[in-house]
Amino acid sequence: MLFFAFVGRNLYLYYILLMRLWVITSPDDFASEYDDIEEMFRRGLTRLILDKRSRSERCAGTDEYERWLLGLPMEFRDRIWLVGSPDMAEQLDVRGCVCDARLLVGEVPESWKRINCIARVSNADDYAALPGWVSGVLVGPVFQPLSAIAPVEALGVDFVEQIRNMDGRGDRPPALILSGGVDVDTMEDFRKFEAAGVASLGGIWNYADPINAFIKLSRTCGSTPL
Repeated sequence: MLFFAFVGRNLYLYYILLMRLWVITSPDDFASEYDDIEEMFRRGLTRLILDKRSRSERCAGTDEYERWLLGLPMEFRDRIWLVGSPDMAEQLDVRGCVCDARLLVGEVPESWKRINCIARVSNADDYAALPGWVSGVLVGPVFQPLSAIAPVEALGVDFVEQIRNMDGRGDRPPALILSGGVDVDTMEDFRKFEAAGVASLGGIWNYADPINAFIKLSRTCGSTPL
Protein backbone atom coordinates (compact mmCIF):
# COMPACT_ATOMS: atom_id res chain seq x y z
CA MET A 1 0.00 0.00 0.00
CA LEU A 2 2.83 2.38 0.82
CA PHE A 3 4.37 1.67 -2.58
CA PHE A 4 1.15 2.54 -4.46
CA ALA A 5 0.68 5.66 -2.36
CA PHE A 6 4.24 6.73 -3.19
CA VAL A 7 3.75 6.07 -6.92
CA GLY A 8 0.38 7.84 -6.96
CA ARG A 9 1.74 10.92 -5.23
CA ASN A 10 4.70 11.13 -7.58
CA LEU A 11 2.50 10.72 -10.65
CA TYR A 12 0.31 13.55 -9.35
CA LEU A 13 3.36 15.78 -8.85
CA TYR A 14 4.61 14.84 -12.33
CA TYR A 15 1.41 15.95 -14.02
CA ILE A 16 1.32 19.16 -11.99
CA LEU A 17 4.86 19.99 -13.10
CA LEU A 18 4.32 19.00 -16.74
CA MET A 19 2.64 21.59 -18.95
CA ARG A 20 2.19 21.40 -22.69
CA LEU A 21 4.08 24.08 -24.57
CA TRP A 22 2.20 25.77 -27.39
CA VAL A 23 4.28 27.92 -29.75
CA ILE A 24 2.52 30.82 -31.48
CA THR A 25 3.92 31.79 -34.87
CA SER A 26 5.39 35.22 -35.45
CA PRO A 27 2.63 37.44 -36.88
CA ASP A 28 4.86 38.36 -39.83
CA ASP A 29 6.84 36.04 -42.08
CA PHE A 30 10.65 36.02 -42.00
CA ALA A 31 13.42 34.25 -43.88
CA SER A 32 14.25 31.33 -41.57
CA GLU A 33 10.74 30.78 -40.19
CA TYR A 34 10.03 27.45 -41.89
CA ASP A 35 13.45 26.07 -41.00
CA ASP A 36 13.05 27.11 -37.34
CA ILE A 37 9.54 25.66 -37.02
CA GLU A 38 10.48 22.40 -38.76
CA GLU A 39 13.43 22.02 -36.39
CA MET A 40 11.15 22.62 -33.40
CA PHE A 41 8.82 19.89 -34.68
CA ARG A 42 11.78 17.54 -34.99
CA ARG A 43 12.77 18.38 -31.42
CA GLY A 44 9.40 17.49 -30.01
CA LEU A 45 7.02 20.41 -30.58
CA THR A 46 3.48 19.00 -30.69
CA ARG A 47 1.39 22.17 -30.67
CA LEU A 48 1.81 25.15 -32.98
CA ILE A 49 -0.72 27.97 -33.18
CA LEU A 50 -0.68 29.48 -36.66
CA ASP A 51 -1.57 33.15 -36.26
CA LYS A 52 -0.66 35.44 -39.13
CA ARG A 53 -1.55 39.01 -39.92
CA SER A 54 -3.28 39.64 -43.21
CA ARG A 55 -2.50 42.49 -45.54
CA SER A 56 -6.10 43.67 -45.31
CA GLU A 57 -7.45 42.26 -42.03
CA ARG A 58 -6.34 41.36 -38.49
CA CYS A 59 -6.18 37.64 -39.24
CA ALA A 60 -5.08 35.80 -42.36
CA GLY A 61 -7.70 34.11 -44.54
CA THR A 62 -7.92 30.57 -45.90
CA ASP A 63 -5.90 31.29 -49.05
CA GLU A 64 -3.11 33.00 -47.11
CA TYR A 65 -2.92 30.18 -44.58
CA GLU A 66 -2.91 27.60 -47.37
CA ARG A 67 0.08 29.27 -49.02
CA TRP A 68 1.90 29.40 -45.69
CA LEU A 69 1.20 25.74 -44.92
CA LEU A 70 2.70 24.67 -48.24
CA GLY A 71 6.10 25.61 -46.80
CA LEU A 72 5.95 22.73 -44.29
CA PRO A 73 5.70 18.95 -44.86
CA MET A 74 2.13 17.64 -44.69
CA GLU A 75 3.07 15.35 -41.80
CA PHE A 76 3.20 18.35 -39.45
CA ARG A 77 -0.36 19.56 -40.05
CA ASP A 78 -1.59 17.27 -37.30
CA ARG A 79 0.32 19.49 -34.84
CA ILE A 80 -1.09 22.82 -36.04
CA TRP A 81 -4.08 24.84 -34.79
CA LEU A 82 -4.87 27.90 -36.91
CA VAL A 83 -6.47 31.10 -35.66
CA GLY A 84 -9.71 31.20 -37.61
CA SER A 85 -12.83 29.07 -37.84
CA PRO A 86 -13.54 25.34 -37.57
CA ASP A 87 -14.42 25.36 -41.27
CA MET A 88 -10.97 26.73 -42.13
CA ALA A 89 -9.31 24.06 -39.99
CA GLU A 90 -11.25 21.30 -41.71
CA GLN A 91 -10.62 22.68 -45.18
CA LEU A 92 -6.86 22.98 -44.61
CA ASP A 93 -6.62 19.61 -42.84
CA VAL A 94 -4.91 20.89 -39.69
CA ARG A 95 -5.40 19.58 -36.15
CA GLY A 96 -7.79 22.30 -34.98
CA CYS A 97 -8.57 25.97 -34.62
CA VAL A 98 -8.34 28.81 -32.12
CA CYS A 99 -11.27 31.21 -32.27
CA ASP A 100 -13.29 33.67 -30.22
CA ALA A 101 -15.40 31.87 -27.61
CA ARG A 102 -18.59 33.56 -28.80
CA LEU A 103 -18.28 31.88 -32.19
CA LEU A 104 -18.73 28.47 -30.53
CA VAL A 105 -21.78 29.29 -28.39
CA GLY A 106 -25.34 28.51 -29.44
CA GLU A 107 -26.40 26.71 -32.62
CA VAL A 108 -23.36 25.64 -34.62
CA PRO A 109 -22.89 23.19 -37.51
CA GLU A 110 -22.55 19.59 -36.34
CA SER A 111 -19.29 19.34 -38.29
CA TRP A 112 -17.70 21.89 -35.93
CA LYS A 113 -18.06 19.47 -33.04
CA ARG A 114 -15.63 17.10 -34.76
CA ILE A 115 -12.93 19.80 -34.84
CA ASN A 116 -10.50 20.28 -31.98
CA CYS A 117 -11.55 23.82 -31.00
CA ILE A 118 -9.68 26.10 -28.61
CA ALA A 119 -11.79 29.06 -27.46
CA ARG A 120 -10.07 32.39 -26.87
CA VAL A 121 -11.61 33.71 -23.64
CA SER A 122 -11.36 37.22 -22.20
CA ASN A 123 -14.32 37.29 -19.78
CA ALA A 124 -16.00 34.89 -17.37
CA ASP A 125 -19.41 34.97 -19.07
CA ASP A 126 -17.97 33.66 -22.35
CA TYR A 127 -16.19 30.90 -20.46
CA ALA A 128 -19.34 29.85 -18.59
CA ALA A 129 -21.34 29.68 -21.83
CA LEU A 130 -18.95 27.33 -23.64
CA PRO A 131 -20.44 23.97 -24.70
CA GLY A 132 -18.91 20.74 -23.44
CA TRP A 133 -17.44 19.72 -26.82
CA VAL A 134 -14.91 22.58 -26.78
CA SER A 135 -11.55 21.00 -25.97
CA GLY A 136 -9.63 23.95 -24.52
CA VAL A 137 -9.57 27.63 -23.65
CA LEU A 138 -6.78 30.09 -24.39
CA VAL A 139 -6.68 32.77 -21.71
CA GLY A 140 -4.42 35.77 -21.97
CA PRO A 141 -2.53 37.91 -21.84
CA VAL A 142 -2.12 37.00 -18.17
CA PHE A 143 0.93 39.19 -17.69
CA GLN A 144 2.36 41.90 -19.91
CA PRO A 145 3.26 40.29 -23.26
CA LEU A 146 6.98 40.02 -23.99
CA SER A 147 6.60 40.28 -27.75
CA ALA A 148 7.26 43.18 -30.07
CA ILE A 149 3.54 43.54 -30.80
CA ALA A 150 1.79 46.58 -29.36
CA PRO A 151 1.05 46.06 -25.64
CA VAL A 152 -2.36 44.62 -24.78
CA GLU A 153 -4.10 45.11 -21.46
CA ALA A 154 -3.33 42.11 -19.27
CA LEU A 155 -6.20 40.11 -17.78
CA GLY A 156 -4.22 39.46 -14.61
CA VAL A 157 -3.95 36.77 -11.97
CA ASP A 158 -7.40 37.39 -10.47
CA PHE A 159 -9.12 36.63 -13.77
CA VAL A 160 -7.28 33.31 -14.15
CA GLU A 161 -8.25 32.33 -10.60
CA GLN A 162 -11.86 33.22 -11.37
CA ILE A 163 -11.83 30.91 -14.39
CA ARG A 164 -10.24 28.10 -12.41
CA ASN A 165 -12.88 28.38 -9.69
CA MET A 166 -15.59 27.92 -12.32
CA ASP A 167 -14.28 24.49 -13.30
CA GLY A 168 -16.77 22.72 -11.07
CA ARG A 169 -19.61 23.20 -13.56
CA GLY A 170 -20.55 19.53 -13.54
CA ASP A 171 -19.18 18.71 -16.99
CA ARG A 172 -15.57 18.17 -17.91
CA PRO A 173 -13.91 21.61 -18.05
CA PRO A 174 -11.87 22.46 -21.15
CA ALA A 175 -8.08 22.38 -20.88
CA LEU A 176 -6.73 25.70 -19.60
CA ILE A 177 -3.96 27.23 -21.74
CA LEU A 178 -2.37 30.49 -20.59
CA SER A 179 -0.57 33.08 -22.70
CA GLY A 180 0.97 36.50 -22.31
CA GLY A 181 4.48 36.87 -20.90
CA VAL A 182 5.38 33.17 -21.08
CA ASP A 183 9.16 32.88 -20.77
CA VAL A 184 11.71 30.83 -18.85
CA ASP A 185 11.91 33.53 -16.18
CA THR A 186 8.14 33.68 -15.65
CA MET A 187 7.35 29.96 -15.79
CA GLU A 188 7.12 29.57 -12.02
CA ASP A 189 4.42 32.26 -11.96
CA PHE A 190 2.43 30.32 -14.58
CA ARG A 191 3.00 26.97 -12.89
CA LYS A 192 1.06 28.15 -9.82
CA PHE A 193 -2.15 28.03 -11.88
CA GLU A 194 -1.72 24.29 -12.60
CA ALA A 195 -2.79 24.90 -16.20
CA ALA A 196 -2.71 22.22 -18.89
CA GLY A 197 -0.43 24.34 -21.04
CA VAL A 198 1.16 27.67 -21.84
CA ALA A 199 1.36 29.43 -25.21
CA SER A 200 4.44 31.48 -26.02
CA LEU A 201 5.09 34.07 -28.70
CA GLY A 202 7.72 36.50 -27.45
CA GLY A 203 9.34 33.81 -25.30
CA ILE A 204 10.42 32.17 -28.56
CA TRP A 205 10.63 34.75 -31.33
CA ASN A 206 12.06 37.68 -29.36
CA TYR A 207 15.36 35.81 -29.11
CA ALA A 208 18.14 35.76 -31.70
CA ASP A 209 18.19 31.94 -31.48
CA PRO A 210 14.54 30.81 -31.31
CA ILE A 211 15.50 27.11 -31.42
CA ASN A 212 17.56 27.46 -28.25
CA ALA A 213 14.75 29.50 -26.67
CA PHE A 214 12.31 26.71 -27.54
CA ILE A 215 14.57 24.05 -26.02
CA LYS A 216 14.98 25.97 -22.76
CA LEU A 217 11.28 26.76 -22.48
CA SER A 218 10.31 23.15 -23.24
CA ARG A 219 12.56 21.90 -20.48
CA THR A 220 11.15 24.45 -18.06
CA CYS A 221 7.63 23.29 -18.93
CA GLY A 222 8.62 19.76 -17.97
CA SER A 223 9.29 18.10 -21.31
CA THR A 224 12.79 17.58 -22.68
CA PRO A 225 13.18 18.13 -26.45
CA LEU A 226 15.65 16.11 -28.52
